[in-house]
Amino acid sequence: MRLQDKIAIVTGAAHGLGKAYAQRFAEEGAKVVVADIDVLAGEAVAGAIDGWARTTDTSDWESVQGLMRETVARFGRIDILLNNAAVYERAHIWHGLLEDVPLEEWDRLMAVNLRGVFLCCKAVIPQMKLQRAGKILTIASSTFFSGLGDIPHYTASKGGVVGLTRVLAKQLGPWGITANCFTPGSTLTDEEITDEVMAFRRQGAARRSNGRIEMPEDVVGTAVFLASADSDFISGSTIVVDGGGTIY
Repeated sequence: MRLQDKIAIVTGAAHGLGKAYAQRFAEEGAKVVVADIDVLAGEAVAGAIDGWARTTDTSDWESVQGLMRETVARFGRIDILLNNAAVYERAHIWHGLLEDVPLEEWDRLMAVNLRGVFLCCKAVIPQMKLQRAGKILTIASSTFFSGLGDIPHYTASKGGVVGLTRVLAKQLGPWGITANCFTPGSTLTDEEITDEVMAFRRQGAARRSNGRIEMPEDVVGTAVFLASADSDFISGSTIVVDGGGTIY
């Protein structure tokens, strides 16, 4: 119960790793706000963990402001913000050379992956400053270190998240607020496990020190650590969670 009675917002919590973070935070005693643009899936996750679903588009400033305002009105505070919402679905994200990235594809991805993180942080900071306490967690990607995957817009967005986290740590430390980042590797979060999916995940496993596929349970412990009092003296750090695929 390392997060007992903490109020935690998890964006993009209706699916994939976001769902796993929300479930684990709830198991650790937190009251979880499931913030996702997918209304029905968000409500299902919230119902299963006794949380609260709040439909949110993290790329929209008014939607994000409403999320923070309504969370404070309902629970009185915000202790943890986990910025998980991102555009990345292997089958639907554009792949190719940097010079060939369609401009609309670049803008679509950046609107969520980087601008969305910025908006959520911008909206939550006044409340955390008022409390003189808070944990901001961001999620980058091991592609930031390797440059692999032919997804230049995605990799650039995650590099931006790392940089933003470092600035937050410097600026918010005097208020007792920490900001840290972690970078999962290719993780088996697919809702439909096909032979093609498994082949792709095995490619990632082959590059790791431990040689196995990464599962959601391999990642969520790091999120709990960074959200808990155990990490109070850590800020501005980036923790790689990819089974030794990246030595950093």
